[in-house]
Amino acid sequence: MMIRSGLIMRHLALTVLFIAMTVFMVPGQAAQAQTAENTSSTTPDRLVLSGDIAAPREITRYVASYADETRALELDDILALPEGSFQRSNAIPSFGYTRRIIWHQVDFTVENKLGKRALLEIAPNYLNYIDVYLMAGKARNPMWRTRLGDHVPASERQYGGRTHIAALPLLVPGNYRLYVRSQSNSANLIWMTLWPTKELITSLSFRHLATNVFFGFFITLGIAYLALGLIAGDRAVILYSIWVGAIGTTTAVVNGVILSEVQPDTPWLNDFLLGSMNIISYGITVFLWLYIIEARKNHPRAYRLCCLYGFIILAFAAGAATDLYTVFGTYIVPSHALFMATMCLILFRRAFKDFRNPKHWAFLVVLAIPTGAAIMIQLALSGVIEATRLRLDLHQFTLLFHLVGMGIIMTVRLSRMDKERVTVTQKAEETTTLVEEQRKLISMLSHEFRTPLAVIQRSSEMLMLRLKNHKDDVLERLQRIQLQAQKLARLVDIFLTKDGIETQDLSLARETVPVNRFLQEFAAQTTREGAEVRVSTHGTSTVEVYIDETLMGLAITNLIETSRRFAHGAPIHINVHRQSDTLVEISIPCHGDELDDDEIGLIADALFRRNMETHALRRALGLHISQRIVDAHGGSITLRQSRMQSIELCLLLPCE
Repeated sequence: MMIRSGLIMRHLALTVLFIAMTVFMVPGQAAQAQTAENTSSTTPDRLVLSGDIAAPREITRYVASYADETRALELDDILALPEGSFQRSNAIPSFGYTRRIIWHQVDFTVENKLGKRALLEIAPNYLNYIDVYLMAGKARNPMWRTRLGDHVPASERQYGGRTHIAALPLLVPGNYRLYVRSQSNSANLIWMTLWPTKELITSLSFRHLATNVFFGFFITLGIAYLALGLIAGDRAVILYSIWVGAIGTTTAVVNGVILSEVQPDTPWLNDFLLGSMNIISYGITVFLWLYIIEARKNHPRAYRLCCLYGFIILAFAAGAATDLYTVFGTYIVPSHALFMATMCLILFRRAFKDFRNPKHWAFLVVLAIPTGAAIMIQLALSGVIEATRLRLDLHQFTLLFHLVGMGIIMTVRLSRMDKERVTVTQKAEETTTLVEEQRKLISMLSHEFRTPLAVIQRSSEMLMLRLKNHKDDVLERLQRIQLQAQKLARLVDIFLTKDGIETQDLSLARETVPVNRFLQEFAAQTTREGAEVRVSTHGTSTVEVYIDETLMGLAITNLIETSRRFAHGAPIHINVHRQSDTLVEISIPCHGDELDDDEIGLIADALFRRNMETHALRRALGLHISQRIVDAHGGSITLRQSRMQSIELCLLLPCE
């Protein structure tokens, strides 16, 4: 309990710290964006630089784009395109998940000579290749060029770090055109910013700190949830911990942690980590939603189909660094958005259907709001809707809201689990005490039963000695009394002793007996007025069985009594025949108007189920004991339904 409380407090402390840092960081980023807008030229169609860059300037709104369907056009081919081939977007230029090569152009004017080199930042950092060409006036050859992208080895990059940066040359007054060629197997979108050196260093330091805190928070939270899930044996919590870790890693890779910390010379490493973590988060999201809406219980067919869908998603991880990831983004990402929208609708339906259940409303608030932002970014990245900074950035804030909400829900859940654990422990202690008392009672009853049984046995023996010259019927009755007393004493030794209570194994006193003689003696001993037992043998005159006569007699007696419940005084027939060379079958018909499906089900439960409800066990305990006895002899009891309101209880025993 102390360990769990400590972990929970640790989660909450980390959450508070992270939210506080986010609150301080977000206004700074907003201020930078606002500064960029204020220092931009008011010229609507063309960027104008009046001098050295003194503040960050977002130039994405001046970008016009062209999609190269052939993937073969070079710069000369682009320069030869007619006017109007490049189209400007009102939002961030986005082409979804595509294998096409996208060309962007920015026209700008420099009014005064630049004394300092402006730094061009191009995002996102997961674009595979970014070729940048700067053209002066109407020149046909670039005055400056560079190559960026996460497929460029770290040793060949001009600037290290977590983003793609290029230093423009010192420009003299005039008109210029910037061409940017981008290629990616992921979402192909772009935004560009011009920075002064000092401001860029400050911004990158700030962003690196935020990313490190964000990544550390997610990894710590994921490990904590994983530990809690393993301790509690809760698969849902374990899946959620993997999802948290995958989301945190994806966010960190998107923000350039691999490019700056690992500095890979392997071209596909950044793509592989980003793609595989993103795919894992998508796949696990499917299984978590299925758990939340209890699809396995409520919608079993849909559950199986959605599980298949989840495994198909996870299979794409094998091609995360190839063009297969483009297929994933083109088809799976929009379908995943539709899937999550459907899950939210189910949550809404459950919440309004069970209006007073706070659990549904908690899930609705904590899941539906972040899911809405997630759907928005998925549709924006896949090119279904326009990409804007709001749609791309909103998810990170709703994700924080989700984690805080889920932390509260997890805390409440763990608290309830702890209370349930205490309750279960108390009940276990009460059950242990009750079992001990039961054993004491049974031991006492065993002792109390033995005393009168010994008296009965001794008395019958004395009477037989004194009355040995009397009529045979008197001696026969005394012998029957003595035999039954011996059987009862044997049953007390088997079932009402400590060993009999604690073990399921029966102590057998087996001997080889002819099956016909055994059944005929059994019928003679159990037949009484109004309860006749008849035996019919069929080719079993030479068949012998290796049994404990007392216990086997008890097993058959219980079957006979079950049949008598519906016979209403009619004779009970026992049929015996050889089923095979090694098995003999003893069948007892059971029929009557009261033998309906419920009664047959109760008899079947008593014979074949280990765990029975209390009311059923009280009515069918004898059959359960019979099954145990027959099992101990290596045989079995089967129930054969011959016709309506008629069954046969069949006992199969090994024979010689």
